[in-house]
Amino acid sequence: AASAAPHAQAGATHRAEGKLEHIGKDAVTISHGPVPSLDWGPMTMDFQIPATGLPKDVTEGDQVSFEFQAVQKGGFELKSVTPMATKSQKP
Repeated sequence: AASAAPHAQAGATHRAEGKLEHIGKDAVTISHGPVPSLDWGPMTMDFQIPATGLPKDVTEGDQVSFEFQAVQKGGFELKSVTPMATKSQKP
């Protein structure tokens, strides 16, 4: 049931861009820019790795765009991680 609820409501998806600082067994550390949907400024934090895992082409130090959700058990879980092109391939 949808309702007007706080931004951190479980199930709401938020988007940001940042640098993948560390990949651990259960979580990744990302230093990211502002997240307007949560009124967050830039920060570095851990995100739980999604059940589907990370894309195989993502490595530490990559600039990524990502989506995440607050989860019932607390914290935030990644929903998707997409490497950002580091070189412009436009003709």
